[in-house]
Amino acid sequence: MTEQTSKPEPTLFSLLSRDTAIAAAAISVWAAADTWHLVTGIWFAQAISIVNAIFVGYVLGALFHEWGHYTGAKLSGANAPRVKPKGTSLFRFNFDMAENSQRQFHWMSFGGWVFHWGLLLLLFLAIPFDSLGRIALVSSVFGFIIYATVIETGILRQTLGGSDPAETLGKLSAKTFQQAGIAGSLSGLFALAALS
Repeated sequence: MTEQTSKPEPTLFSLLSRDTAIAAAAISVWAAADTWHLVTGIWFAQAISIVNAIFVGYVLGALFHEWGHYTGAKLSGANAPRVKPKGTSLFRFNFDMAENSQRQFHWMSFGGWVFHWGLLLLLFLAIPFDSLGRIALVSSVFGFIIYATVIETGILRQTLGGSDPAETLGKLSAKTFQQAGIAGSLSGLFALAALS
């Protein structure tokens, strides 16, 4: 803990720049495959576009979700120092469970929801549903939202009832993440079928 607090906090600009570059690169790879399919009609291009859409939707959903958590934490006045992400980690800040209040924890939690639902609305308004690759992108974001919601609804239900956030988070199990993964995957497939 001492080693971590002695490290300088990364600037907001550096983290936003990094994540903007990740999002732009991911969208560009997907858009290239989507355009390849729309121009040529090749089934392989469509398959690549759909696979890319699933990956990109998850990345975008996760980035928006985490920045929503950070924004909610900061708006509540919580102690939430930024950290440099390790490897492919999507975590951008630490939330001090001991110092911050339950109210601040809830602000942080709901911030993630506001941002990922906002992303879905933005995609609905910006992308025409005229190819399976485009539908798959929106469906993937929806699947991520359901995944995150399944995990966080249980946490919020308990903490809004007075349970300690740190203890509640400590009770999360691999089974919770598996169930959330199944719910998210099925929801993404349902959205894909419904929008096709």
